[in-house]
Amino acid sequence: MKRQLVFIPVASDELGMFAGKPPVVDRTAYAVTPELLRELEYGEDEIEDAEHAAMVLASVAGLATHGERVVVVAEVDSAHVSPGVDPLNGQIVLAQCPPSAMISWFSEEPGVDVADAAAIAKGLTIDQAWAQPQVQELLENHDLLWNDKVEYQGGH
Repeated sequence: MKRQLVFIPVASDELGMFAGKPPVVDRTAYAVTPELLRELEYGEDEIEDAEHAAMVLASVAGLATHGERVVVVAEVDSAHVSPGVDPLNGQIVLAQCPPSAMISWFSEEPGVDVADAAAIAKGLTIDQAWAQPQVQELLENHDLLWNDKVEYQGGH
């Protein structure tokens, strides 16, 4: 079984997926796709950089969809991954993701105000949101914090 690292943009109230509620079924996520590697001109020796890029792209998708940057990281059976509508940005569709496959999540540092970026990004594509100055300011000045899944206990 081949494994693939995926980045799932979620709303913070969906972190219950670490306990299976809600279940992850047919969910838009992001990963290192061949198209993403070509688009960002990453070589095979730059997979870690490409994974970071996929996580950041997932965070922008989360900002546009959920109004916040929360990204669950999982290592799934690649058989559960199919192409999404935006493969240049690493978009995939995740057929399923059991809680046991979830490793960690990234979230905003406490006190970071994302309201302006979230308002301007709402409903936009990744490329449209990426082009917004408020989103760029957020990305340039505020890295997401990594959280181990053991830190999730029914609410973080």
